[in-house]
Amino acid sequence: MNPTERMMVRLLDCAIRGRAPDATLADQVDWTAMFTLAQAHKIDAMLLDPFCLLPEGARPPANVLAAWQENAMMTVMSQMMLVEQLHALLAAFESAGVKAIVLKGVALKQLYPQPDLRTMSDADLLVEEAAFEAGNGVMASQGYTLDEREPGVNIYRGADGLRVELHARLFDKTAYGFLSRLDEDAVFPVSLAGREPVYGGEAWVFPPKEHALFMLCHMAKHMITTGFGLRQTVDFILFAGHNDRAMDWDAFWQAAGILGLTRFAAALLALGGAYFSLPSGGWANGAPEVSRETAEGLLEDVLDAGVFGNRTEERRRSAAVVYRAYDAEDADTGRLRRAVFPSAATLKAPYLYARKHPVLLPVAWAHRLVRYALALLTGKARRGDAAAGMEIADGRLTLLGSLGLRDDK
Repeated sequence: MNPTERMMVRLLDCAIRGRAPDATLADQVDWTAMFTLAQAHKIDAMLLDPFCLLPEGARPPANVLAAWQENAMMTVMSQMMLVEQLHALLAAFESAGVKAIVLKGVALKQLYPQPDLRTMSDADLLVEEAAFEAGNGVMASQGYTLDEREPGVNIYRGADGLRVELHARLFDKTAYGFLSRLDEDAVFPVSLAGREPVYGGEAWVFPPKEHALFMLCHMAKHMITTGFGLRQTVDFILFAGHNDRAMDWDAFWQAAGILGLTRFAAALLALGGAYFSLPSGGWANGAPEVSRETAEGLLEDVLDAGVFGNRTEERRRSAAVVYRAYDAEDADTGRLRRAVFPSAATLKAPYLYARKHPVLLPVAWAHRLVRYALALLTGKARRGDAAAGMEIADGRLTLLGSLGLRDDK
């Protein structure tokens, strides 16, 4: 980590613990760069309180701090609106007799000293497959527009900005290696969910073990492509600490072991102990040993990723190579082919039509090549960008191996 990243991690630790920071490294920090990086991780608003507790001479310059404060104020207002919209939607599900389980988002906000500073831009709701059509009816009745369909999930957008993923299945079982071992009906039975207080009201939520396993699988899924950022990292760490006594850690580690996720989970919790004031607790019993090099490599990857790995174009380009490495050869020619001709499952906008209609996959490949050629001609892309993406992919494949996420190879 460079001094700016190290200071940001320290400030984030203070923010999630409600603690005043020290001023060490403050004179070496590029505050503008930190603001940009914090925005990429959607944690910028969380860092404002620790800033205000720094000695006056160690704070960001006035112009940077003013922009930060304005952004934080807008964040609080928008989050209050989104939480209100979500609870109105959840009330509609209750009235319709449809059990909608809340995952992440509003179910985690109360773990933070300032809940509205833990941002959410969407909501993940899980319903039983038998109730999926009824759930879609609730979404339509509340004025939500269907934006996109994926296997087992319909994605909606509300007129006031809330994006909702309505799931009948949490994961596409055919998409990623470790998920081929996941029996959702056994690991995430809807019947286990109970009504619990969440930020802004009540909702159906999974017990701690199931919710922690869902977060772990969700992070691992994104880790296999472009990665995930600091917000999900501290979500998991705070959740583990808050539920340490209530959690059946033996059952958690056993379930994680079946999925091949024990080293990944252990590395995340090791980062919690090293950087985010996670006290040693029941979570440490049964956790496998991970090297410091592996844990530090994970943190570097998290910092580089931003939210869902979308921080840089090179990072996005690396996704197809990493993903396809799970079912293709490692030769250079194979890696190049996977970068140029990615599978439909790895395509993002504006190529989503190939995910909905696989017969159009060759059209999407041609579309990508034409757009990249035009970007080269107009100077919006460089010939070295693809090579940079390949280099990132190579490093990430090595890290995935050390985290145990390529055990299925």
